[in-house]
Amino acid sequence: MARNGIRYDDVCRAIETLKHRGETVSVQKIRDFLGTGSYTTISDHLREWRLRQDTSAVSSIPRTQERPELLEGWVADIWDKAQQAAYEKLAVYRQQADEQILDANEASQAAQRQCEDAEQRLAALNEHMLNAQERLEKKTNEAAHLQAELQALQAQQQQQQKRLTQLEQTCQRHQQALEQAERQHREALAKQQQTHQTKLAQEEKRHEAAESRLMTLLDEARQERLKQEKQYEQRLSTLDQRSERLQIDLSEQRRQYTQLQESLRADKAHTEQLESERRLSDDRQQTLQQEKQRLETELKNLRASNRELHDRLSRAALPPTAV
Repeated sequence: MARNGIRYDDVCRAIETLKHRGETVSVQKIRDFLGTGSYTTISDHLREWRLRQDTSAVSSIPRTQERPELLEGWVADIWDKAQQAAYEKLAVYRQQADEQILDANEASQAAQRQCEDAEQRLAALNEHMLNAQERLEKKTNEAAHLQAELQALQAQQQQQQKRLTQLEQTCQRHQQALEQAERQHREALAKQQQTHQTKLAQEEKRHEAAESRLMTLLDEARQERLKQEKQYEQRLSTLDQRSERLQIDLSEQRRQYTQLQESLRADKAHTEQLESERRLSDDRQQTLQQEKQRLETELKNLRASNRELHDRLSRAALPPTAV
C-alpha cells in the first residue's frame, strides 16, 4: 500500500502535465514537479497508474464477438497470477528499498559518530596546541630573563675587571714607591758613609798637624758620629716602618686581588652555567617549535579528513535516483 502524504490524484495530475509537455514520465520528474513526497509512495502511485492504463487499453479493444467462457477463465487466471506476481515483486522492491534506507541511515549515523569523534579530536588538538603555545611563550620569557641576567653578569664582570685593573695599577704604584724609597734609603746611606769617610780623612790630616787638637776633634767627631749614627738609625727605623706599612698594604692588595680572582672565577662558572641553561632553553624552544609544526601538520590532516568525511556525509544524504 502507498504511504500517506502524496495522493494518487496528485501523481496523476503531475503525469498528465509531464505528458502534455512531452517529457518522459519517471519518479524523479514527478517528485521534481510536486516538490515533495517519498520516492516509494510516488513509485507505488505510478505503478498503479500504469496498471490502470493497461487495463483501460485492454478494455477499450472492440469486441467482434463474445469470448468463450473458457477463454475468460483463462484470461482471469492469467490476470490474477500476473497481478499477484506484480504485488510480490513490488513487496520485494519495497523490502529492498527499506533495507537500503536502513543501511543508509546506519551509514549516516556511523558517519555522524565519526564526525563527532573527529570534532572531539580536533578540540583536543586545539587545546593541546594552545597549551604548547603557552609553554612556548613561558620558555621564551624565561630565555629572555636568562639573557637579561647574562647581560647583567657580563656588565658586572666588566666592572670587576675594571676594578681589578685599577687595583693592579695601584699595586704597581705602591711597588714603584717602595722601590723608590729603598733606592733613596741606599743613596742616603751611601752619601752618609761617603761624608763620614771624608770627615775621617780630614780629621786624620788634622791629626798630623796637631796631636792635641786631634783628641778634641776626635771627641767632637766621635760625638758627631754618634749623633749621625743615631739620626741614621732613626731614619733607618722610619724607613723600615714605612717599608713594613708598604709591605702590609701590598699584602692586603694582593689578598684583595686573590679574592677578586676567586670572585671572577665564580662569576665565570656562573656565567658558563647560565650559558648552558640558555643553550638548554634554546634546545627546548627548538623542540617546542618542532612539536608545534607537527601539531599543525596533524591539524591540517585532520581538517582534510573532516572535509572528506563531510563530503561522504553529503553524498550519503542524497536520495537514490529512480531507474
